This record gives sequence, structure tokens and C-alpha cells, in this order.
Amino acid sequence: MIKKLLRKYKQNKQIIENFSYLGFLQFFLLIYPLITYPYLVKVLGRELYGVVLTAQMLASYASLLIDFGSNFVCAKHVSINRDNPRILSEIISNVLFVRFLLFIVCGFIYLIVTLLIPAYRDHFWLFILTYGFTTNDLLFPQFFFQGIEKMKFITIINVVTKLVMVAFVFIFVNSSEDVLYVPIIYSFGFLIGGLVSLYIIVCKMKVKFVKPTIKASLFYLKDSSSIFLTDVVCSIKDRLSYLLVGTFVGMSDVVLYDLGQKLHGIAAKPYMLICTVMFPRLAKDRDLKLLKKIGIVNFCVTLAVVLLSNLFLKEISFFFLHEYISLLPLRLFLFGPLLLSISYVISNNLFVAFGYNKYMFYSIVVTTAAYAACLFIALFTGNLNSILTFICIALISYSVELIYRLFMAKHIFNLEKSII
Repeated sequence: MIKKLLRKYKQNKQIIENFSYLGFLQFFLLIYPLITYPYLVKVLGRELYGVVLTAQMLASYASLLIDFGSNFVCAKHVSINRDNPRILSEIISNVLFVRFLLFIVCGFIYLIVTLLIPAYRDHFWLFILTYGFTTNDLLFPQFFFQGIEKMKFITIINVVTKLVMVAFVFIFVNSSEDVLYVPIIYSFGFLIGGLVSLYIIVCKMKVKFVKPTIKASLFYLKDSSSIFLTDVVCSIKDRLSYLLVGTFVGMSDVVLYDLGQKLHGIAAKPYMLICTVMFPRLAKDRDLKLLKKIGIVNFCVTLAVVLLSNLFLKEISFFFLHEYISLLPLRLFLFGPLLLSISYVISNNLFVAFGYNKYMFYSIVVTTAAYAACLFIALFTGNLNSILTFICIALISYSVELIYRLFMAKHIFNLEKSII
């Protein structure tokens, strides 16, 4: 029995190691922002920390454009050509060249937005320095390490650089006057992480940089465009609320909204991992009964996490915000994972795993349309001055998304049964 297990482990060693590194990295990326969260709220104050979060969210839009879906799509090209150094050199050179051009364009747009919006212009240098966050998407070639199945490098570089950044925050940020150190520390950390990764590729793996060509650059840009468009549509509803809360409600409420999102993320992590683990089996066996069981398990596990979070929500909020607040916004936030625990398994483990990818994109479009309609109604009726409005808009969007996906799931179930 032991020999059989050892033999299976050796046969799947690379897959097991990559999954282990990826699982640990996802857990770490979820937890590490929470390490400095209560400290920065305390030393900067909720208002100023809200500005910091708003600047980071604005920079994340630029990061989205700079990446342009390349991390997902180009990993496929690297995987296919992993034994061909010439093509690997062409891929990484052209992808980084495209990213650099987008980095320049986004920087110009980012500067204009910062100057046009008074709340951003009042903290000009904070916003400008925060643009340095995008060096992570400019330089860090995650697609390359994924393609050659070396998740170890991604994990080590991310964990080490972020732990150093966290340590520097505690050392150098001691009052509100040190607020500019926050973007400087993180931007410098991302820059170093990117340069180290490129050093490993060039000096350790002997992959050379070559002169990029317009033809090749356009090919990778076009190939990544579908994923980029999907990411853009998703980000509209997922990130725009941060900026709108800061503009219409107040920067201090951005912190509260962000805390709700982080609690949401923690509650969502179990069902996301379950779906990730079960994806290959569902893609292979197309087992509808197993899919239903996964949906039930997802909901039950998420419900347990949400109930536990609600039980200690008063203590959790005080730990992060250093004051007692109305718990209604956070309790409403925690309804989100319950809706998404079912919605996520339909989108990833049915639509994608069974090959109905178009319904994944359609559902995102429908959700975004619902989000935009709710925003328009709230703006027209003058109700954008409350954080509860934005939370309710998010919940309505999730509900519309779930209803659409359940409807399409029923349609797919009927198709699959007719095939059988």
C-alpha cells in the first residue's frame, strides 16, 4: 500500500508540488494584507488609510491593462514551447515589450485622472507613488513560471518580498506623516521582486532577451484580448465601488468597505479551493451528480464560515478598526459568499469544465449590466451617499448573476442528459 502511494506520488510529483505551492501562495496572499491592516488604520487613521486604499485600487486598474490577460494566455504558449529556448526568448521579450508600452500609456492616463479629481489631486504624491505598484505586472513574468510548471519560484519570490515589505511598514510607518512610505515600500518591493524573477530567467535558466517584433507583439496582444475583456468586465463591478465610495461617501468608509471585502474573501476561499481541486475530475468525467454534491458542500461550508464570522464580528471589526461600529454593513457583506458559493461552482465547474465557456462571459455581462443599472438608479435618486447603497448594489448583482447561472445550468443539465 505504501509502495503504491509512493509510486503514485512520484508519477504526479510535479503536479502535487505545484498545487501545494499554489495553495500556500493563495492562502498567503489572502492573509498578508491583514497583517498590517489594523496597524495602518491606527497610525494613519481611517480617513487617510481610505485614501491609500483608493490609490491602490486606481493603480489596480492600470495593472489590469498592463497585464492585458497575458499571465493566463501566454502560460499556454510557454508550456507548449518549454523545450525551445528560441521561442521562449521570443515570448518573454515580446510580452514584456507590450507591457512596457502599456505601462507608459497607463501612466499618462493615471496622471490625468489624478489631476482631474480634486480628492486625488489633494494627495497627488501619494497617488503618483502608488503607481509604482504596477511594476509587479510590468516585470514579474508569472506566465513564464506557470508555463514551465515552476510554481516554486513564484511562491518564494512573492512570499519573501511581501514579508520584507510588511516588516518595513512596521519599521518606517509610525505616524500619518509617514504615509508616503507606504507606496514607496510596496513599489520598491514589487520592483525588486520583478527584477529578481527576470534574473532567474536570464541567468539561471539561460533564456535570452531578443529584439521584439511588431508582428509577434500584436499576436500575443490579440491572443490575450479575450481574457483581458473578460477581466475588464469583471473589474467594473468588483473594483469601481472602491473609487465611488471614496468619492460619494467618504475616504474613511473606503476602509470599512475594504474590510467587508476582505472578510468576504476569507469566507469565499474554501469554496474556491474546493472548486479548483474538483475541476479536473469534472472536466474529465462530466459527472452531474458530483457537481450537485459539490454545490451542496460549498454552500454548507460557506454557511459555517459566515455564521462563525458573524458570531465574532464585533471583536473582528474592533481588532481591525480600533473602534466599535455599526455591524450592519459587514453582516450584509457576508451574504455575498453564500450567493457566490453556488454561483461559482456553476461558472467554473459547469460552464468552463463542461466546455460552455460562452455562458461564463454572458453571465459576467448580465451581472455588470445589473450593477450599472443599480448605480444609475441610485445616482438618479440621490442615494449614493451611503455605504449601504453600494453593498446592496453588490448583493443585487450577485443575485442576478446566480439567477442567470441557475437558469443556464438547468439548460445545460437537459443538454447533457439528452447526450447520455
